[in-house]
Amino acid sequence: MRGGFLYREDAFRDYDHAAKRAAGIGFTIDYNGLWYHHDGARPGPVRRVELAALFGGAGAGFMAGKGLALDADGTYWLAGLETRYRVDVEDVPFIAARLDVPAPGVIDLYTNFDEKIEIGPDHKLFLRPEPLRGEAVIYAAVRGGMLARCSRAVHMALLTDYAREMPDGTFAILSRGVSFTL
Repeated sequence: MRGGFLYREDAFRDYDHAAKRAAGIGFTIDYNGLWYHHDGARPGPVRRVELAALFGGAGAGFMAGKGLALDADGTYWLAGLETRYRVDVEDVPFIAARLDVPAPGVIDLYTNFDEKIEIGPDHKLFLRPEPLRGEAVIYAAVRGGMLARCSRAVHMALLTDYAREMPDGTFAILSRGVSFTL
């Protein structure tokens, strides 16, 4: 059910596609991780979650780890066959939609496109304010400087089930031998 909880008809928003095109934006990823295209005869939401996942570089096929990229200036791009499209990202491109604990001290998160994030030395957890309400939320490093914001359910599970209070009063989550202080 990849992205099924997000990719519903009632979850999509409307954008001023002409204004986005005029600003040089080819795609938008909204706060909830939904993709929109602004070019062509019928601009609007990318309704097929598999297509959005392909653009996002999720999966094990030829596009795994490709597609969406973040440059040194903090601009997101999607490379096409003959051109690059600028992508407007309202917060982060991915949502950590579920978690798995395959062994004690090992935490895996899965994005809205079922991309596995093995929390540890290469994929860190950290707390920062999200832009919508300014609440502190747990984020995870995905790849290439891109991040996933934990869904409310994943955030709460990490805090209630896996965060441990440290002697100095802070809380930390341990995964793959790395302690992430929140």
